[in-house]
Amino acid sequence: MRVDTPENVALDYPLAGLGSRYAALFADALIMVLVGLGVPLLLALFMGLGGFADGGLLTGLFVLWVFLVFWGYFFAYEAFRDGQTPGKRWLSLRVVMAGGYPLTVQAAAIRNLVRIVDLQPIPACLLGGFVMLLTRQGQRLGDLAAGTVVVRELPIAFPEVDAATHATVGLPRLSDAGYAALESFADRHGALDADIARTLATRLSRKLAPVVPRETLEHQITHVLRVQADEMQRRRAARLRVAGGSAAATALLAAKRERWLGFHEQVGDVRRRGLRKLGEDQVGEFAARYREVSADLARARTYGASAGTVFALERLTGAAHNLFYRPARRELGRLGAWITGGYPRLLRRLWRPIGLAFVLLYGPGLIVYLLMTSDPSLETLLSTPDMIARAEAATEPGVDYRDTWDSPWMGSTALSSVLIANNVQVAFLAFASGILAALGPVFVLIFNGMHLGSALAVFANRGVLDVIGVFVLPHGVIELTAIVIAGGAGLWLGSAILLPGRQTRLAALATRARDAVQLVFGVALMLLVAGLIEGHISPARIPDEVKLSFAAVAAAGLVWYLTLAGRAPAASGAPTARRTA
Repeated sequence: MRVDTPENVALDYPLAGLGSRYAALFADALIMVLVGLGVPLLLALFMGLGGFADGGLLTGLFVLWVFLVFWGYFFAYEAFRDGQTPGKRWLSLRVVMAGGYPLTVQAAAIRNLVRIVDLQPIPACLLGGFVMLLTRQGQRLGDLAAGTVVVRELPIAFPEVDAATHATVGLPRLSDAGYAALESFADRHGALDADIARTLATRLSRKLAPVVPRETLEHQITHVLRVQADEMQRRRAARLRVAGGSAAATALLAAKRERWLGFHEQVGDVRRRGLRKLGEDQVGEFAARYREVSADLARARTYGASAGTVFALERLTGAAHNLFYRPARRELGRLGAWITGGYPRLLRRLWRPIGLAFVLLYGPGLIVYLLMTSDPSLETLLSTPDMIARAEAATEPGVDYRDTWDSPWMGSTALSSVLIANNVQVAFLAFASGILAALGPVFVLIFNGMHLGSALAVFANRGVLDVIGVFVLPHGVIELTAIVIAGGAGLWLGSAILLPGRQTRLAALATRARDAVQLVFGVALMLLVAGLIEGHISPARIPDEVKLSFAAVAAAGLVWYLTLAGRAPAASGAPTARRTA
């Protein structure tokens, strides 16, 4: 993959192959299994030994931990460890943006949410591997949506060079056998009898005459030794040219090699510490060194440097380039401004896919509700035996919805943990499956709508709709809104495949994925709140009027947030003077 930097220097990145990426995935999967199962088991063991064991709490924490490991492992490492998980680091791989820039947090979220689709059928990961074989840069579906590629992180190694031997001498003139004879004579002539040494030197000079004629009347022995030393220089320079390129490129390598190695160490130090930890003078000096190495890379290519030299300079320049052009991290203040203003504006801008998701959820739900209330015999076809049994139990006098559950978790943190993990995972699936031409979110929305409609109809047929209503409304107002938004995010992602507009499908996919993943992030926060309410407030034994009032306040707050939050205040009074620079 070739990338042009702002300094007008082209960088070539070797792309990772299918085998190395599968090997890295296998290594990461082993770590996930060990961490995902090992940590909860150790926690349960220590809590049991200390007498603090609580089956419901442990189960809830276990479910939440497995959820965090499965969905957060790759995201956390790639977003905050410069595109490398432990498996990728062992296999010398790194995720970067398609433009060569470092991976952004947003892109890391997109590619790792869509990973659940690439892994199908689990654990074979055939879908992602098949797509990688079809794409020019070996991208899976998550890479296409995020605009990322996986490259090989090869070591930086400059060829060895001796500054005293890079002089512009000519090519070797003797055969290997001839040079071996001269080298043998040079090593032994001091130990030979003087007459024998002169005789051998005369014979060698005669052999050399057609190739290296004598230009002076120097002694035969001196002539042979001079030719041997010259030939040794020529052969050493020839070997350097193979490692360093042309004579000019070899001279550049000899002059700059130590400086390049010093900058390599500096890049590693800055990568570990971060540019923010450097002082103003240090940043200026680092920038000057970066520009110098960028210019050296351009010179090395012009001079015809060897592939090894050019490759090492490319890796060094690319590493420094990524430190300077790293995307800015969101600060907490900006994140708060986005939640209070940016997110509701995004929701209003994408009202069409969200509105379609609303219809796909509540439309089938209303149809199923009407069918089952008009013909109760459909209950066995469209509802579950468990839901019917709960509705039957709710007909008893004085029973509320929590009494229909045969679970000790009702009204506990364990229930909140399980509900949060399950609901957020459904939202992630609704988003990620949108890359399959929007078929996934359509299925998720229709299925959940039918389930909601059938549950309400079963209770309505027995005259106890208020029992489930009082339980569902406090958290359902937020939870169902979040499901609609998550479905809208998946539909917006899938629309890039079906209706890309004036963009190419890949460009539309990358653009709309950035909007969609922001929707999903807000959905996760909403489902976190809804899960806490469902685990503690909805099943609480408090007056129904309190629960309904709570639901009404939540609904009013949502309406205000979705319609008014983030809007610019209306102009009033006299116009203010325009500020000038």
